[in-house]
Amino acid sequence: MVEKIKTGIAEFDEMLNGGFPKNRHIGFYGGPGTGKTTFTFEILYKGALMGEVGYYFTLEEPPEMIIENMESQFSEFKNIRDLINRNMLIIEKNETYDINGIINQIEKGVLKYNVSRLVIDSLTIFKSLFSSEPEYRRGLIEFLNLLRTLDISVFPIIEAPTSARESFEYSIEHYVLDGIINLYNIYRGETRIRALEIYKLRGTAHNTDIVPYRVTPRGIKVYVGEKLF
Repeated sequence: MVEKIKTGIAEFDEMLNGGFPKNRHIGFYGGPGTGKTTFTFEILYKGALMGEVGYYFTLEEPPEMIIENMESQFSEFKNIRDLINRNMLIIEKNETYDINGIINQIEKGVLKYNVSRLVIDSLTIFKSLFSSEPEYRRGLIEFLNLLRTLDISVFPIIEAPTSARESFEYSIEHYVLDGIINLYNIYRGETRIRALEIYKLRGTAHNTDIVPYRVTPRGIKVYVGEKLF
């Protein structure tokens, strides 16, 4: 039987039939404004509340900016900085843009803090350090194989060229990762609705509907069963 970890987002765990398979690599793929950072941060935050150390590794935004943004988005999460001070939530930026340097920094951070859940923000920036698509694919597979030896659940962020479902494109990560959560912006007239789809998930049954979700001060709310089309 596959061991699972709960995301802590109740309705999303319901869609996942109890949670993600443990120690798998699940990408969050979406365009601008679809909630990639917000969604993955809450998975780390809820994991920290359950005693699992979360490590947010950013290749772009400074850690303090991420903290301030999350405190604003999730105003009811009063203990974000307390969890950071207790090393239950780690937010670090890359020290270099050298490929091996980034990999070494992540590995050292995971081992130093006894990490259970890792977010990488983003694989898109990591990809830009390679000279070609085939080189990136080989490098990504080697990197993921290393992460697999560390026995952690990994949630990489992948930037899509657009946030519209109609313009969806496959990425290398759709083939290589164990699972992909697609995040969309869907428009009803002039109203923008965020939506998610469990597009791929190896090793477990799961809901395949495209469902709306909202970011609230108390956390992400997924509306299972609500039809968008």
